Amino acid sequence: MRVTGRVGHPESVRSGPYAGGIGAGGFQVLPDGRFARCHIFNEWQSERELNIKFVHVDTKGVKRILQLGEVLRAHGVIEGVNRIELEGEFPRIRTFFPEAGVTVEYTSFFSPGDAKNSSLPAILVRVRGKGKLMFLIDNRFDCMPKAAGDHRVFLESPEGALAVDAPKAKVTALPRWAEYLSIQTFGGYDWWTMPLAKRGPHMIKAVWEGEFDDEFVLGWHFAKTMKDYEGRRIGSYYGRHFKDCRAVVDYVTRKKRALKAKSERFRKGIFGSRLPKVMKEAYSAQLFTFVKQSWFDGKGRFGVWEGSCSCCGLQTTDVSFYGSWLYVKLLPMLEKSGLRLTRKFQRKSDGWIPHFFPGTFERIDEYRRQDMNTQFVLMVFRDAVLWKDRSFVREMWPAVEKAMACARAMDKDGDMLPEVGPAAQTFDSWGFKGTAIYTATLWMGALKAAAKMARDLGHAGAAAGYEADFERARGATIAKLWNGKYFILAVDGAKRDPGCLIDALAGDWYCRLLGLGGILPDRMVVSHLDSVWRLNRKRVDRSYMKAYETPGETGWCYVNGGYPDRRRVGFQQYEPWTGMEYAYALQLDLMGMRNRALRVVKDIHDRKVRCGMVWNHVECGGDYFRPMIIGALWDRFRK
Repeated sequence: MRVTGRVGHPESVRSGPYAGGIGAGGFQVLPDGRFARCHIFNEWQSERELNIKFVHVDTKGVKRILQLGEVLRAHGVIEGVNRIELEGEFPRIRTFFPEAGVTVEYTSFFSPGDAKNSSLPAILVRVRGKGKLMFLIDNRFDCMPKAAGDHRVFLESPEGALAVDAPKAKVTALPRWAEYLSIQTFGGYDWWTMPLAKRGPHMIKAVWEGEFDDEFVLGWHFAKTMKDYEGRRIGSYYGRHFKDCRAVVDYVTRKKRALKAKSERFRKGIFGSRLPKVMKEAYSAQLFTFVKQSWFDGKGRFGVWEGSCSCCGLQTTDVSFYGSWLYVKLLPMLEKSGLRLTRKFQRKSDGWIPHFFPGTFERIDEYRRQDMNTQFVLMVFRDAVLWKDRSFVREMWPAVEKAMACARAMDKDGDMLPEVGPAAQTFDSWGFKGTAIYTATLWMGALKAAAKMARDLGHAGAAAGYEADFERARGATIAKLWNGKYFILAVDGAKRDPGCLIDALAGDWYCRLLGLGGILPDRMVVSHLDSVWRLNRKRVDRSYMKAYETPGETGWCYVNGGYPDRRRVGFQQYEPWTGMEYAYALQLDLMGMRNRALRVVKDIHDRKVRCGMVWNHVECGGDYFRPMIIGALWDRFRK
């Protein structure tokens, strides 16, 4: 994905790809030359900007800071650039500064099946150009600079350390207060060359001269500062493998050729494929978000934040139901950890599955949601199928049985369909209630999955019971909710809500995708998807679509709920969620409508390109978890 940052065009610099390791921290590289949402120092709630500067003096003596626009300080003005070209192809980010003729490339380490090397607290940075180039980076903590030769410097503090190892550069340190004096005098007299011997606020400085092409290691180690939001020290997964920053930098320096080769192989697997460009770019964008939003602690506990700046919680069940499709096959260890955490907090009294982990892995927020049990069962089945792991089914089976019993108890009128209370499922600000199509299809999908797992484990009686319940639930769903063209939103007594829900048939596509076949007749499914196209496909209208949209976002969207009379009942109904739009595209493809599926993906992507939010999809918070369902669609296109 290529974007161009330009002075005076704010929409061009709103989001950027992320460099770093899974659960290890990193930073966002923006198309304006700045570095945002830094997690290196474990500042998850504030997501502060990272103080990195590149300053270039060309062969004619013209000095520029490689950021859009000028930088004004009390002692002078530093000229910037007018244009930056940024390319994000996971896990590589490339920036080019045409006026300076300088390219800076960031490579994060990512290798499917390799949790250790995909969670390294380090990246490779390659710089190319002519003239003189200076790189500056700040350690947030008061620290002591320690050099290891002319090419490697550590900024060490009790909290941890930050380091640069640049084989072809002169690497030194300077006090933070001297940052802009150093920039101001760069290219002339480099006045700060004194060794530093006391702890305080410092920066690392690296300088290249002439025609340069160098690849340096930027590494860090702040595992000991990683705490949950209740003050418990939880550490970082990389702390299990590396005792300090020196160990990290030594390891990456020693193995960087092999590590980079694996990352490049993964990148080329995406961008060297023959798949449509829009699919490659949409998939890559969510991989960057996945790395940014992940916690991976010292005990190996894993979770993805529902949204940025610690929005909502970790490993939100109803959102993970969608988003975990991105990494379930790439890194099974992470998915297994997340699902085991969810199982650990299943309520003992009735088997209810929890909602999310509120900034700690030690407790959950609530059990109220009525879609969690069935989503949990479907995720267990999915994981076992994709991993071909019967032992995982055996391990999770007691939790599955309890979750199914709890879900069955939600049927209050004996029709084998659960009744849902107001806002008690993933559409948690939309007050439909009664017998709802969303929870009905999840229940049917869970029944079908539970029956298959029971038979595989030799529990024939339980399997027969689930199969009988499925037939009853299927008949009741069609009788109560099918209107001849689509499945209506809900029935509550005599009241029928004629809304057409974009992901009404979530249980159906889960089962089809996992080889169980549909839970509803094909003709009804196709008709419902056609109705979504007719009723839910809208032009973005920011006169009322205000909760999730961004200035400049235009084009076609697919709202959560469409009505024949075009009514608006609430923002979660009349606005789009890109995760639900991708789920709709997935089901279109499953039903043989690939061209429409691609059109949905293109409509989403084009909207985000226009408003500068390709790398930040907003739902309940930015960098949202649910759009990572693009991973399931990607796998289908790759077959």
